[in-house]
Amino acid sequence: LAREAPGISVRIEGYGPDLIQRMETGRLDLAFATSTTPLPPGSRSEACASDRLALVMRKGHPLERRTWTIADYGRVDHVAISILGDPGSELDAQLAKAGVQRRITLVTPQFIAALAAVGGTDMVTTVSRVFARRFADTFGLILKEPPLPQRDLDLTLVWTAVRASDPVLAWVRSVIAETAKATMDIAASAEAGGD
Repeated sequence: LAREAPGISVRIEGYGPDLIQRMETGRLDLAFATSTTPLPPGSRSEACASDRLALVMRKGHPLERRTWTIADYGRVDHVAISILGDPGSELDAQLAKAGVQRRITLVTPQFIAALAAVGGTDMVTTVSRVFARRFADTFGLILKEPPLPQRDLDLTLVWTAVRASDPVLAWVRSVIAETAKATMDIAASAEAGGD
C-alpha cells in the first residue's frame, strides 16, 4: 500500500461487540471473516483466500504419532479462540454432531497466543493451516490433519454498503485481496514450498 499510495494510513483494530456499529458509522472500513460467518444486513463480502484447518500440538506431544479420530478431540485439553467472547464455534458444532465435546482449558481472543500456549503445554488447538505453519518453527509445533468432516476455511473481506462505492476503498480492498491470495491462500502457500 505504501508504495502505491504514499501517505496512506492504516490502523488495525481488534474485533469487538461494536464491530458492526464501527463499520456502519465509517470508523472502520474493512474486516476479515470466514465465509460461514453470518453477515449483518447491508454487508458486502469478497472471498480472498482459501485455507484448511489444522490440528496443532507441540513437538513431542504424547499423541503426536497417533492417527486422530474425532473422539480424540474429547480426550485432550484445548485452547480455543474466541474473538468476540462467544461461547461456541463451528468446530464445537461439528464435534457435537459426532457426540463429542472438547475440554477447553484456555480461551484467548488471539490466534498467536493460542499457538504459544500449545507450544509449551500438552494442549492442542485447531486453527488455520497457513497461519499455524508460519509459526510452527517459532513455537515448536506440528500440524496434523484434523479428523473433521468440514476442514475448509475460506477467508473473506467484509465492508458495508455505506462505503461500497468509495473508489479508494475499492482499490484498497483489491490490494488486500490480492495480497491475501498470495500470502494466506493454502494453494499459493503450497506452491511456495509450505506443504
